[in-house]
Amino acid sequence: MNRIGPLTGYRVIEFSSYPVGSILGMLLSDQGAEVVRIDSPKDYPMRFEGHAISIWNRGKQSLEINVSDHQGQEEFIKHTAGADVIIYDNHPDCYKGFNLSYNSLAKDNPGLVCVSLPGFPKGHIYEDLPPDEGIVASASGIYSFNPSGEFPVAGEGPSFHGLPYASTFAAITASTAVVAALYHRKKQGTGQQITVPVHDAMYQGMGTALVRHSKRSTGNQEGHPVIKRFYQCKDKRWINVNISFSRFLKPFLDNIGHTEWLEPLTDINNLLSNETDRNRWINQFTKIWKNKPALEWENIMDELGIPGTMCRTIDEWLDSEHSMASGATVTIEDPTFGKMKQAGKIVRLYNHDHGTLASARASQTEKPQPEVNR
Repeated sequence: MNRIGPLTGYRVIEFSSYPVGSILGMLLSDQGAEVVRIDSPKDYPMRFEGHAISIWNRGKQSLEINVSDHQGQEEFIKHTAGADVIIYDNHPDCYKGFNLSYNSLAKDNPGLVCVSLPGFPKGHIYEDLPPDEGIVASASGIYSFNPSGEFPVAGEGPSFHGLPYASTFAAITASTAVVAALYHRKKQGTGQQITVPVHDAMYQGMGTALVRHSKRSTGNQEGHPVIKRFYQCKDKRWINVNISFSRFLKPFLDNIGHTEWLEPLTDINNLLSNETDRNRWINQFTKIWKNKPALEWENIMDELGIPGTMCRTIDEWLDSEHSMASGATVTIEDPTFGKMKQAGKIVRLYNHDHGTLASARASQTEKPQPEVNR
């Protein structure tokens, strides 16, 4: 089921077996583009199963073409001739038997926008490695900054996670490039080659962390020798707070009736050199948070203007009043899983009728229709 949006009328061919290509296709589909996903199971074994398929592939058609033989390659290239955008997760010249670069495909479709999403750029020592999330994340230092802070905790190594940070940053970066390329085509009449290495997208994704944390040790880190970021409260729930800065620490101490703590807690050199004193303050702060439940502390932080929130479960986050009212999460009828909650469409243009999100996927034998004149 296609939706009306600013990209309505554009046809996208997605040829990707990694999250980065699927996420980019989803972002374009959410804005109304007709996205046809092409799978070649023999050559691309990393096909995602389960709920990831239903979210990243929502609203797309699906075709299965075996590109390992000449006939399949010819069939695949025919689909690109009627497309506005083609997405793939490798260097354009790395596909055995055919080339997906703009220069190769432009003779049959000069308006085509080719989007290459390799793991690493040409010339990089790892240029032949795929855009695998774990590989790129390890190479770009994501694990070493979780969480960030000034004082490394002794004995702790990198903190690993399952979130596709690198793939998401690369897909978001590529989505803006696609729109810019389509705008350029409207003005100049020609398409072009876009290359967004997933590794390189992390330079943008890491942002100020590249400057603030570049010389710090890897592993779990804290911003204050005594004050932590997480505390367990009276109801056994946890709260995440940021009160190590004086502008936040002072109103907090005023609230709990201990303004006399400000001076010793801001004497960092003494806290670092005096282990007995430091441990005493750590215990004092831990006890304070046991006096109230986490949600009550959250409301107090809000009134004081201090960053702080109760640590919610994923279900609590998805079911929050804001989440549902804003459309950040939606409930759809998925053809495989039935009623299913998904992340909604965050970018919404209000002069377009985007319709409703759907996970409709055409059967694998369905053939995309020829491009219409626009």
